[in-house]
Amino acid sequence: MKVFFWQKKSFFEMLQEKGHSLDKLREKGADFFERVIKSHEETCEARNKVRKILEKAKIEVVAPKVLRRIPDNCFDLVLVLGGDGTVLDVARRVGSTPVLAINSSPATSVGHFCYTDAEGFEGALQRVLNEEPVELTRIRVVTESGPYPFPALNDCLFAHRLPAATSRYIIKVGQEEEDQKSSGVWVSTAAGATGAVMSAGGEMMSLDDKRLQFIVREPFLQATPNSKPYKLLRGFVGKDGIMFISRMMEGRIYLDGRRTAIPVRYGESFSLLPDAPPLRIYLKEKGRR
Repeated sequence: MKVFFWQKKSFFEMLQEKGHSLDKLREKGADFFERVIKSHEETCEARNKVRKILEKAKIEVVAPKVLRRIPDNCFDLVLVLGGDGTVLDVARRVGSTPVLAINSSPATSVGHFCYTDAEGFEGALQRVLNEEPVELTRIRVVTESGPYPFPALNDCLFAHRLPAATSRYIIKVGQEEEDQKSSGVWVSTAAGATGAVMSAGGEMMSLDDKRLQFIVREPFLQATPNSKPYKLLRGFVGKDGIMFISRMMEGRIYLDGRRTAIPVRYGESFSLLPDAPPLRIYLKEKGRR
């Protein structure tokens, strides 16, 4: 067996890389920093356990230092050691190779996408060889320049580059369209429906639901006498997806958080479609996230 192995850096390690004064944080004795240290220690322990299990099983491991596109037909499995954020990073770069995620710090990470933790990894590795992975819908972004090379697993946020600025755009759903101002629009898959979309008032979805859900963030209050309330504030779209035309000079499409942002200029259009190749991943709970 040949596996691609990607492991997260702990937040503690990222603080070190950025040159933060960790000694001063320790001196303050803040509870939040104690949690950072605990997570770091758990992550380091998990790394050692997983590596020993892979060595014991004589599995060929490719563990790059930089995450790039993971080619199809080169690996039997993609192993991810981290939490949901680490899985999302990998999900934008993997094709058809199945993914097995290991929660590196169960005390501080929810790990919805994680099949096991380091303690249970050895048994999990044997079990998944006899299981079929779940296929999760991913979002394909199509701009005027063509399809974006990476899909989104959880959600896309279309908004102004600056959080405090008003987002201006035309939204098109089926035969309807509307000129809107708001704080942006969330568009999520079923896998992402328990994240930002739910916090914004959206609905939970079954994991086998292939539709996309959209919800407008903080729509502008229509206060003039002739103004009409917006109609396209939330809903579900099928295979035809949802389309936008930007009325912002600095619009952005954020894929699964902050790390991937696609610039959208004034007057440019793009579509979000639920037809990207699905993510194949082993999950314990296969009905709902």
